[in-house]
Amino acid sequence: MAFEDDFFDEIDKLFKEEMRRIRKIITELTRVRPEYISDLEKRGEPLVFGFTYRWRSGMEKPEVKFFGNVKPVQPYGIKISEEATPVYDVIDKGDHYEIVVELAGAKKDNVDVEIKGGNLHIKAKTPYKKYSVRIRIPANSNIEDMKAKLNNGILIITVPKKREEVSRKKIEIVEEED
Repeated sequence: MAFEDDFFDEIDKLFKEEMRRIRKIITELTRVRPEYISDLEKRGEPLVFGFTYRWRSGMEKPEVKFFGNVKPVQPYGIKISEEATPVYDVIDKGDHYEIVVELAGAKKDNVDVEIKGGNLHIKAKTPYKKYSVRIRIPANSNIEDMKAKLNNGILIITVPKKREEVSRKKIEIVEEED
């Protein structure tokens, strides 16, 4: 029983820390100068701030990913950008990963996907919005065989996993018949 109590106390502590950080970002957002918001409205650009919160088995602490054109700045504060960070997810499918990126309104010809230094860089432009995101590619990925498809603004990138190198293997000997 003590282990369970400690475990859930630790989860509660981590969750509260993350929520304090998010609350500070939202507080900073409410301090944006009204004239700055007015300038954005004149250009037809809304302020978008959101986050996804994920915590699954095997993770030491929760994963918080922000999306929108309002970006958190370390240690506290915000930056408003002309490019929005899209909502995305990296899903482990066993023998491969699927990276799913929401690019509402994007067409194939207006999306650029490239790999730089272990990161996937995605840029897209629609008549209404520009998107930009950098996603860390899992270390055991086979980047040579990646494939991407776009359907109704949803970009799905399939990333095969590298085959595990065998360091030791017994070789079966077959006796030849004379």
